[in-house]
This record gives sequence, structure tokens and C-alpha cells, in this order.
Amino acid sequence: MIRGLESNDLLTNKRKSQTKRSLRTAMRRTTLVPLALCLALLMVTSSTVTAGGDVTVMQAAPNAEQPTAENNTFHVFGRPNAEPCWGHFNNTDADNSNTGYGEKEGSGSSVVQVDWNCRMDPVLNDNILLKEGEVIRVHLVFDIQGDANCQNQCENLNVSLMRGSVAAVTQEFNAGEGDGIMIDWDIPVTPDLVPWNRTDDSPGIKITWAGQGQQGNFFLSGQPAVFRMYYTHPCHSDTTPPQEANCNSETEKPSNYNSTVLFPILNQTEAEAITGGDDDMEETPGFGAIVGLGGLAAAAWMRGIREDDE
Repeated sequence: MIRGLESNDLLTNKRKSQTKRSLRTAMRRTTLVPLALCLALLMVTSSTVTAGGDVTVMQAAPNAEQPTAENNTFHVFGRPNAEPCWGHFNNTDADNSNTGYGEKEGSGSSVVQVDWNCRMDPVLNDNILLKEGEVIRVHLVFDIQGDANCQNQCENLNVSLMRGSVAAVTQEFNAGEGDGIMIDWDIPVTPDLVPWNRTDDSPGIKITWAGQGQQGNFFLSGQPAVFRMYYTHPCHSDTTPPQEANCNSETEKPSNYNSTVLFPILNQTEAEAITGGDDDMEETPGFGAIVGLGGLAAAAWMRGIREDDE
């Protein structure tokens, strides 16, 4: 009789344990999944709100090397010999020349030929639109020594604003010779310069020049041709440069020695007024986050099923 009562008690306790386990599984199903779905809905709402604002707000982790309406200055960087040189929209680059410039030097009366194409690296992630009627401001700084008027081989300084591999605009400058030669070039934004496609139109600056050095003689020393272009560099500052920049009397220059290109980029609202908001779904801000949260919801659902089957 006592054994029968003990068996009944054990059976009752086992049933209670199974009931509690089923309730816990049901609660996980009814809380985890809706919670994940609610988070997804919150992200949809957040993305929808920020989509009407500025581009910089929409990205969870904006890439400083990419352009926006606020981050619109293209900075020129390069190696000491400017091969290669490049640019992007962040004002620092770990691979930039420590000297803050790139140069090419000849010997004697030889002709120095410069053909530098400073492409955007990394390339554009998204399409951008410029403000028609505004100007693209190109500011470049050079030290030039050499005669650009020699016959046949020599040429004046030519600067091209590049769109991918194509020169959008080219301007010739009679720069002459000297140190700290500053080129300031305003390019009007015409209708054909408004759209910049991420696939083909990453911006860049191309520089060409050719000059001849002076041959020395028994009485006078010669003067080789030298062409130097200054980059954006932390030593080019109107305030005390940071200690980690390791600046010295050779590299310290005023801030106007930073070579830059300023683009008048439309913000998101202005761009949508032109495009009507018709863009690829893959480029919709917040789309990736929504997909990610959808994965969380699916994972929560599958976890509940697995635990129920155990």
C-alpha cells in the first residue's frame, strides 16, 4: 500500500515537472520571437525617420573616407615620389608620405616629366549628387624648379578633375617657377557634373608637367629640374602639430599647404528632390540592419523549437 502511494506521488511530481517545462517553452516562444520582431520594427521606424534626414545620420558607422554633404573635402595623399598618389575624404592616411609631399627630381639639364593621377582610394561606395550652380574648389600647392618653355618635350602645369579614368575638366596654368605656388581653381557645377556614379565616377586629380633643368659650367653650378606637390598632412597646420606627426622645420607648413578638392554635395533631402527617392533597395539606409534583425527573429524561433524537442 505504501509502495503504491509512493508510485502515485512520483508520477504526480513527474507530470508537474513536464507541465512546468512545457510552460517555460511556451513562454520562450511567446516572448523571444515577438521581442525580436519588435526590435526589427523599431529599426524599420528608425531607418524611415533618418532616411528623410542627412546621409551621415543614416549610417551606423560612417566611413570617414567616403563623401557626404558635410564630409565633402577630398584630400590628396601619396608616397615620397608620388607613385602612387591617391585621395579620399578623410584628412589623415597612415600610408601618406612622412615628408608631406611627393617630388620628382632630374639631373643637370635633363627634362623632368610628371604624370601623376591621384585616384580616390577606396572608390565611391554610393552615388553622389552635386549642387548645380555651385563650384568645385581645387586647391593645390607646388614647388617648381625648371623651364617649362623648352622646345618639344616641355609643357606648362596641367590639372585635370577626374571622373574615374576620364578627365571631366582640364585647365592649363602658367605656374612658372618658385616655392609655395598655390593653384586655386573654381570649377562651375554644370548639369553634366551633378551626378557622380559609384561604379565609374570616383573623383581624382591628375597632374602633368614637364620642365628642363639648367646645365652648369666651369663657373656656375647647374640647377636640376624639380617638381614637388604637397599633400594633406598633419604638419601642415596653423596651430601646433600633434607630437605623433614628428614634424620638423622641413615638414612644418601653414594649413594652406594642404592640397584638397571641395565638392558641393547635396544632402539626402536635396538629392531626393531631384531623384524622387527612387534608388536601389540595396542602397536603402537601414536595409541591412533590418535583414540582420530578421535573422535574429528566425534564430529565436528555431531555438524555441529545438528546446521543445529536447
